[in-house]
Amino acid sequence: MLTRIRQSIVYRIGTLMLLTVLVALSSMVASYVISDAADNDAEAVNLAGSLRMMSYRLAATAPAGDVGATRVLADELTLRLERVLSISDFSAGDDLPAAVHYRAVMDDWSLDIRPLLEKVAVGGTSMNSLQLASSLEPFIQDVDILVSDYQKIAEEKIDLLRIVQLGSLFATVLLVYLSLYILHRSVEQPLKQLIRRSRSIAEGDFHTHRIGIDSEDELGLLARTINHMSDVIHANQRDLERRVKRKTAQLQRSHEALDFQYRLARRISEGPLSGKELETWLAEFASVAKLDNLDLCLMTPEGEAPYEHLVLGLGNEQCEPADCNSCVSSCSSTAEGSQRVYRFPLEVDKRNYGVLVCSVAADSELEDEQQQRLATFADSITAAIAINERVDQDRRVALMDERAIIARELHDSLAQSLSYLKIQVTRLNRAKRNGQMDAEQVEEIITELKQGLDSSYRQLRELLTTFRLQIGQGGLRGILEQSILGYREQHPQISVLLDYRLEEIPLTPHEEIHLLQLVREASQNAVYHSQGNLVEISLVQGEDLAVHISVRDNGVGIGDSPEKRNHFGMSIMQERASNLTGELSIRRRESGGTEVRFEFVPQYAREREMLWQSAS
Repeated sequence: MLTRIRQSIVYRIGTLMLLTVLVALSSMVASYVISDAADNDAEAVNLAGSLRMMSYRLAATAPAGDVGATRVLADELTLRLERVLSISDFSAGDDLPAAVHYRAVMDDWSLDIRPLLEKVAVGGTSMNSLQLASSLEPFIQDVDILVSDYQKIAEEKIDLLRIVQLGSLFATVLLVYLSLYILHRSVEQPLKQLIRRSRSIAEGDFHTHRIGIDSEDELGLLARTINHMSDVIHANQRDLERRVKRKTAQLQRSHEALDFQYRLARRISEGPLSGKELETWLAEFASVAKLDNLDLCLMTPEGEAPYEHLVLGLGNEQCEPADCNSCVSSCSSTAEGSQRVYRFPLEVDKRNYGVLVCSVAADSELEDEQQQRLATFADSITAAIAINERVDQDRRVALMDERAIIARELHDSLAQSLSYLKIQVTRLNRAKRNGQMDAEQVEEIITELKQGLDSSYRQLRELLTTFRLQIGQGGLRGILEQSILGYREQHPQISVLLDYRLEEIPLTPHEEIHLLQLVREASQNAVYHSQGNLVEISLVQGEDLAVHISVRDNGVGIGDSPEKRNHFGMSIMQERASNLTGELSIRRRESGGTEVRFEFVPQYAREREMLWQSAS
C-alpha cells in the first residue's frame, strides 16, 4: 500500500480524496447515529419530569378517599415509568447511574409509595395531603435525580456530536491542506521543472538544465526519462558534430584533391609536362594528400632504368636503381626494413612507363582514400605520358602523311609535266638522229616544250601555294574568299562569284583540304583557260545530305580531248574525288562555257546513315 502510494501520484491523490470522503461520511454517520440516539432523550426527560406532577396529584387525590382515581393515576405513573425505561439507552440491569436511579425509583414506587397511596385512599391509613406529600418527598427527589440523569445523558450526546463535528472539520481541513501540499510538492513543482526543461530542449539545449526530481512516481519516471533522453541526444549531437567536422574536413580534402586533379587534367590537355613541372605537381600532390615520402620513376617502355627519378622527402630507402624492373612490375603493399612501401605502376595498354612509390613508417598504413588518390595521380601521370607519346606519334604520322601528299602532288603534277617534256625532248633527239629536221616540226616541238615548261612552272607555284596553305578560323569559306580576292586582283576583268551554303555541315579536316584543292584547281582552270569573264562557284547540300560543288564559266568551253596537254589538273581532280568517295564530272555547257560538278557524302552523314540502319 505504502509502496503504491510512493510510486503513483494518481494513487496518492486518490488516497487523499478517499480519506476526505471517508472523514465526511464518518462525520455524517456519527452525527446521524448520535442524533438518532438522542431522539427520545427529550421525551424521557419530559416523562421523568411528569412523574413529579403525578406524585403531587396522587398526594392530593388519595387523602380524599377516591380509590378509583387514585388507582388510575397510579397505573398511569407506572406506565410512564415503564415507558421511560423503554425509550432509554440502557436496560434495568445496567450499572449506569441512570439505571441505578431508575431501579431505585421503581423500587420506591412499587414497594413503598404505591401501597401507601392505596392504603390512604381506602382509609387504612389516616393522612392528610400535607402529610402524604411529606412522605412522597424522598420519592420525588429520586425522580428529580433521574430527570437530572436523563438531562445529563442528553447533554453528553450533544457534546459528543460537537466533538464529532469538530473532529471531522479538523480532519477535513487537515486532509485538504495535506492534499494541497502534496499537489504542490509532487505535481506543481515537478511540472514547473518539466516545463522549464521542455522549453530548454525546444531551444536546443540538451545538457545545461537537468531535472532534479528524485521521486518514484510517474513524474519522477518522466523526469529520469527526459534526463536520459537529453543525455543520449546530447551525446548523439556531440557525436554528430564530430562526424560533421570530420566529414567536412574530408570534403575539404576531397575538394582540394578534385581541384588538384582538375587543374592537372587541364594542364595535361594543354601540352606535354616537363620534368620541372612534374616535380612541382608531385610536391603539390604530396601536400594535398598529406604524404611525405614519394618517388616518381619515369621509364621508357623498352628501358630498364629510369630516365627521370623525382624524389620528395626521404623517398624509398630500399630503392635500388640496378633492380628497377622488380619495382616497376610490382603493385602491392610490402614491409621493407623500417618502411612500408606502396607501389603504383604507370601502366596503360600493357605499356609500363614507370612507377609511383609512397613510403610510410612500417607500423602504419595508408588510408583507403590516400591509396585511391595515389592511384588517381598515377593514372593522371600515365595519361599525360601516354598523351605526349600519342601526340608525338600523331606528329610522326602527320609528317609522313604530309610527305606522302607532297610526293603525290609532285607525281600528279610536276612528274607528269616533266614526263611530257621528256617525251618532247625524245622526239627532238629522234628527229635529229634521223636527220629529218623539219623546221616546222622543230618549231612545234619547241612550242610544246615551252608550253610544258610554263605549265610546270605554274604547277610548281600552285604546289608551293598549296603546301603553304592553312585553314584558319574562317574555315573553308574563309580560305575560298581569300582565293577569290586573289583572282580578282590578278584578273580584274573576270567576275568570280561564290555561293557557299555549308555553314551547318561538320566537315573533317581531310574533307576540307580536298574540297579546297578541288575547287581551287577547277577555278584556276576557269580563270586561266576559259577566256570568259564570269566564274560561278557553288557549294551547297542537297536533300540527300550529299554535298554538291560546281564551278561554271562562260568561256569557250572544254575541248574534245581534255586529257591532253595543259589539262594535267583534271587527273589530279579525279584523284581527289576518289579520295572523298565522290563523283566528278566535267562537261561543256549548252549556253557556253565549262561546268565542273562534284558530289560526295560527308563522313558525318555516312555515320548517321549507319546508326539509322543499325537502329532499324
